[in-house]
Amino acid sequence: MIWVSHNELITVTSKAFDGLRLPCGEAEQIAHMVADLEMVGLHGIEHFLNAVEYLTKANTQACQLTMQTESILEVDLHGDSILCQLPTILTYVAEKLLTQNHLTLKISQCHNRWLAFGELCQLAKQGISIKAYWYNINSPTYIKYILNSGNKLPELYISPIDELALVSSRSLTIEFNNSVFKLPESGEYLQHISSAVLEQQQVSSWQRGIPVQEASWQQLQQISKAILVQDSSQ
Repeated sequence: MIWVSHNELITVTSKAFDGLRLPCGEAEQIAHMVADLEMVGLHGIEHFLNAVEYLTKANTQACQLTMQTESILEVDLHGDSILCQLPTILTYVAEKLLTQNHLTLKISQCHNRWLAFGELCQLAKQGISIKAYWYNINSPTYIKYILNSGNKLPELYISPIDELALVSSRSLTIEFNNSVFKLPESGEYLQHISSAVLEQQQVSSWQRGIPVQEASWQQLQQISKAILVQDSSQ
């Protein structure tokens, strides 16, 4: 285990994303999505490293966006990571919410859903309540977090589920509302990580630094070196 600062994490992750040479996504914005998750102890670096597999694939399909009803928006990412696409999608959602009280966003065939965390926290600061949930096929678990208007961090709920209950499509559902969402009853989920616990970890990360696995940090640094070019007389 090693300790790194927030600035170090932003710098190295930005370089790593630039090194992927992708046609979409802003490096600094992506780096903050990773750091926001890592700062509260939810393994942002690990999720970014997992995302690299999907970000480097030759997937040139544009996401398919469909308004199913006035309040249901569906987006098909065709098996791509949400990392590059989500900020643009959420900008569209924010504009729609200027004229309506609620909206449900259904993103299908997507990966790395944990990385939505930071962008949704930013949106909640604008006075929008958010409920996000998905099935994690690898665990398998059902994950939900509720981020009511004005809150800095969400209430996070996790429960194991039967693998047979999993749907084949990797999807993420996000509900947006101008009123607050009701929190689940105590005991409804096996694990509840409160916003207070997340904030405590976040404060510790600012004060003491961020604890990360040395192997993961080295892997991230290795990816960041891809932006370097070999010395030459030119």
